[in-house]
Amino acid sequence: MNFDYKKDLDYKIKVLVYSNNKGLGPGVAKIMDLVKQTEKLSEAYKAMNLSPSKGWKIIKEAEKDFGFPFIISEVGGSGGGKSSLSQEGEDLLNKYNLFVSELNAEAERIFEKYFKCDKDI
Repeated sequence: MNFDYKKDLDYKIKVLVYSNNKGLGPGVAKIMDLVKQTEKLSEAYKAMNLSPSKGWKIIKEAEKDFGFPFIISEVGGSGGGKSSLSQEGEDLLNKYNLFVSELNAEAERIFEKYFKCDKDI
C-alpha cells in the first residue's frame, strides 16, 4: 500500500482560550453544551464518561481562570434539580464556538493549500 500524502493526511486543532492556565477548551465546551441540552450536570458528566468529581474539578478550574461561574445549579425539586449556563457562560460558549468554527474554516483552507494542492512541497 502506497502512502499518498495528498489523500491520506488529515489534521486536528485543539483550541484552548485561557487567561492563566486552565481555561475553555473542547472538554469544558462539551460539558457546557451538554448542560444546555439536558439541564443536568450529572448527565453531562455521564455522557462524557467523567466522574462527577473530575467533571466538577474541570469546570471549577476553568471558572477560576475566567473569574465567573459558567454553570448555575439548583438543588432539589421533583426531577432532582437542574443546571443551566450563567449568562456569562452562555456568552463565552457562543463566542468560543464561533471562534472555533471560523478558525477551523481557515485552517481547512490553509491545509488544502499546503497538503492537498497539486504542487509539490
